[in-house]
Amino acid sequence: MVLTMSAVAEHKQIKVAKLEVHVEPRVEEDHGEMRSHFVSRVDLGPGLDKRERTILFNAARRCEVHKLLSGPISFDFTLAEEAGAA
Repeated sequence: MVLTMSAVAEHKQIKVAKLEVHVEPRVEEDHGEMRSHFVSRVDLGPGLDKRERTILFNAARRCEVHKLLSGPISFDFTLAEEAGAA
């Protein structure tokens, strides 16, 4: 999120004093299924007008990592065979 906001700030020529994001991961049970939930607090520091704050906040909410994590996620694991194992 911070890298995305930084790139957008540079592109839009927004001078920022602070870009900081605190993410609290939570695991919750939803109808018998475990679900990951992330609570994010975006700190843009002082000196920005409402438009600049909105632009940067929306950049954080729409970053590529957020897109990856906002849909259903699954993991497939395989164990590589040792070399020479029969």
